[in-house]
Amino acid sequence: MSGLRHIVEGIAERWRRHRDATAGLREINSLDPELASEIAAEAGLSIEDLRDVIARGSGADGLMHRMMAAYGIHEKQLEAEAPGAMRDLAILCSRCQAKGRCANELEAGTARENAHLFCPNADTFETFA
Repeated sequence: MSGLRHIVEGIAERWRRHRDATAGLREINSLDPELASEIAAEAGLSIEDLRDVIARGSGADGLMHRMMAAYGIHEKQLEAEAPGAMRDLAILCSRCQAKGRCANELEAGTARENAHLFCPNADTFETFA
């Protein structure tokens, strides 16, 4: 029964992420274009990149933070050493096609040792570890 529960919880979580992404896109698209561009610029993104991160990045920020922890990377230190690196990491994570594998590897405790097989940020994480 626990296997079925895990599957149902996974489906529910994917639905919540989809719903949140859809709501985020509606919100950014409802803004005055100038204001939306300002918000994107504050994040160091173009409006197109911001929309892409919102649409495809649901859940990626949590995975990114967990992967950084797996590598022993401290976010504040990274920001100090390489301004803009967090933005670049977040964009790649949001566009990643291996979010499921990432989550599974993080759960199994094997993310760092296997990241080079699936993670577009593996080299960057390794550089700052």
